[in-house]
Order: sequence, then structure tokens, then C-alpha cells
Amino acid sequence: MRRVTILFGIVCVLGFIAFCGTQGAPVFAAEEKSAPASSAEAAKQDAMTNEPLAKELVPEKLRDKTMMVCKKCGRHVKADAASCPICKSSGDFKREKDFYPNFFRPWKWSLLINGDEIWATGWGGVSVYSLKDMKEVRRITEDDGVHSNFLGFACLAKDEDGGVFVSGGGIPEMEVFGLSKWDGSKWISYTADVGLTPRNIGTWALVYTWNSTWAGGPRSGLVRIRPRWKPGSEGDPWRRYWAGNFDLIPCDNVMDIAIDREDPTILWLAMYDQPEGGHIGATWRRPIEGVPPWKKGDAIDAPGGLAKWGCRWGREIGFWSADNSECPTGRGLAVAEDSKGQIWFGGDEPTKGLGCFDKKSGTWKVYNESNGCPVKAVWDIVVDKKDNVWVTHARDPIYCFDGKTWTKFEPEFPGKGKAGMPGGDALRVLDNGNFIVSTEHGLLLYDAASKSWKPFQDLPYPYEK
Repeated sequence: MRRVTILFGIVCVLGFIAFCGTQGAPVFAAEEKSAPASSAEAAKQDAMTNEPLAKELVPEKLRDKTMMVCKKCGRHVKADAASCPICKSSGDFKREKDFYPNFFRPWKWSLLINGDEIWATGWGGVSVYSLKDMKEVRRITEDDGVHSNFLGFACLAKDEDGGVFVSGGGIPEMEVFGLSKWDGSKWISYTADVGLTPRNIGTWALVYTWNSTWAGGPRSGLVRIRPRWKPGSEGDPWRRYWAGNFDLIPCDNVMDIAIDREDPTILWLAMYDQPEGGHIGATWRRPIEGVPPWKKGDAIDAPGGLAKWGCRWGREIGFWSADNSECPTGRGLAVAEDSKGQIWFGGDEPTKGLGCFDKKSGTWKVYNESNGCPVKAVWDIVVDKKDNVWVTHARDPIYCFDGKTWTKFEPEFPGKGKAGMPGGDALRVLDNGNFIVSTEHGLLLYDAASKSWKPFQDLPYPYEK
């Protein structure tokens, strides 16, 4: 008991020091040095957090004719399976390449403005569109070196040299994901072949800061990958921070990430309190003695909300939920910061509205039906250069808030009527006041001058030729 008390005291002191150290702390360009394991427990922890993905688990081609899909529930099954392991239907399968185009081809999950182009992830790879010509000019697939063609749940980010990272994708049921980088001349794929990709790399969020990419998603925790790491370098090529180890992250469902505008070694995390597949609430919010004390089947408490994360310490240094603050929701899906130091936060709980957290005063302001806010649930938040706050959610309208007035936009695809949106990071605002949004029928540009919707033209897909 005495040992537990001492350990708890040490953790509290370290947490206080870490929190105080972020106030006006300088930004360090160099990577931190990782000390070697000093005990068997530390070695065991490293083995858990840096669990490698076995090379044999990664198919040479994810879009394989031998991979089948159950017609009844849509889950992947092996070609020689007698029945679906999910819904138990017997042999009613079809080739997965015939399944995905019908369901997922039109919409794009994540958008990135890259010069005079816009890059978009989708179920056929990465689509690159010309902003000037309003059409897709090339498509990037496995044949070009990207780690997967299945990038429906995938994110994009840029580094300081203009390199473009693509994370996630893969086949969710097989938990096969990856990371690739375009360095301006070629694609570099970080896969199990080079030992850099962990199981379940995040599929919902990706940012680049402090010489690392940081990814998040359902059940993946927060994953750090150092693209410049080479064999013999100090530290780890990648690390997964999750709720079951020393890392003191409150929840494994990291659904969105925003880089702090004043200190790029600080991340703001939107966390969702229920994992896909069930409830995990229990007594402990998070263990403090290292190796998880539970066995398979046990439950742990993983609350959702807004977390402040310190990259240098590899730990949470602030957490706000409905239990300890006026945070509007525990099912966080989106986070963004404006130029005034306000953190905008929302999630998937209708009527809860949109939260605005002032990081300097530590106070919340919540916008909901009671004060005229039409937003009920949030999938994505974008803050433009004028500090307008843009909010999206599925088939609900897009709302733009200028601090006083909420303006509604309802995407309409020419010839197909109103168009719903996917989740993910699917809206981008241009400097001229126009914006681009991904819909179920394809990409749209909203022309502010004519107040009209204009579609982008897609290249044909292989099955359409």
C-alpha cells in the first residue's frame, strides 16, 4: 500500500511540473532522447506499446481478388471461409472489389489544399484535383507506391518541407493500416516491412508537428511516428500512447487532433468515450502502476472529452469532461483553435451543441439551442483565416459562425439534389471566401459570388472503363 501511495505522489508531482512547464515554454526542434529500459517492467511496457505488426499479416495487395465480402453484413471474409464469422450466413459472398465501388466510391474522407491542387482520400486511392480546372487530374494508387488503395478512412497532412503524408485506410475488419509519404519525387511507404507501422494506426486524424506525425482514431490511442528515424538512432521509430500504460492518456478513441497555435509541442485531442463495439466503464479512470492490471475481458474506464497533450512528456497535461467542467459532450469528434486562443470542441450528442474553451482563462462557453445555435451534433470543425467557425455533420446543413450570426449552407449536387457528407476532415475554406466540401455524390465547390454549387469532375474508375 505504501508503494502505491509513493508512486501516486510521484505521478502527481510530475504532472504538476509538466503542466507548469508548458506555460511560455520554448519550442525544441530536436527529438527527445529515450533512456534505455531500467527494469523488467519497463521492458514489458515497451513490448506492449510498440507491438509490431507481423509482416505476414499484411497482404501484398489489399485489393485482392481472393478477398470476399459477405453480402448480408458487408464484412470481409477469407475466400475459403464456410460462413461469415460475424452474421453466420453461409457462403453468400462476393468479391470485395465488386463491393466497394457501389458503396464508397463517390465521397472523399479527408481533403488537403496543396498549392493549386486539392488532394482527397477515397476508396480508390488518393485523388488529386486541379482547383483551376475543377477536375481530377491524377489518381494515386498502390501502383504508385502508396500503402493502400482503400483510403476511405484515411487522413492527409503536410510537413515543413511540403511532403504529404497519408495515414490510415486499409481494411478495417483486418485492422491493417499504414502510413505513406510523398516527398516531391517518390512515395515512401512505412509498413511492417520496415518495422515502422503499429497495429491500428489512427484513421480519423493526422497532423505533423515536432518532427513527427501524430495519428488518432477509434481504439488506436495516439500514435507518434518519426519519419526521419533511421536504424541506430536514439528513441523509437514509432510509439503508441494508450490508456493501458504509463502514458496517462484518458481514452483510446482519439477522433481529432489540433496543433496549438502558440506552442506546436502541444496537441488538443477530441476523445470519444465509447469504443466501437461496446461499453468499457469501470472503477479506474487509468492505472498508475504501469502494466495494465486487468486480464482479457475486463473493463476499464475511458472517459471522453477534450484533452491537452504534451508531446515532449508523452502525456496528458489537462483533461475536461462533463464530469469536471462545462464541456458539452464526452463523445468528442472534432476540435480546432482560433487566433484568439479559443478551442472549439464538439461531438456526436444531439442537443449538446458546440463548446468553446478559453485556454487562458480555463472557462467554457457552450452554444446550443438555448442561445440560438442551430448545431445539434458535430463531425468536423474548421476555423478559417477570418476566425469564422465552420461546423459539419452528416446530412445536416453546414453552419458558419462569425461570432454573432449562424449562416446555413445546404450542399446540392447538380442533377442529384441535396447531398449528405461523410465524416472525417471533409471541408476546406479558400482565401476568396469559397469553400470545398466532400459529399456522397462527389466534391463540390460553393461559389460565394453566385451562391451556387459547382461539382468537380472525377476520372473514371477501372470498373467504369
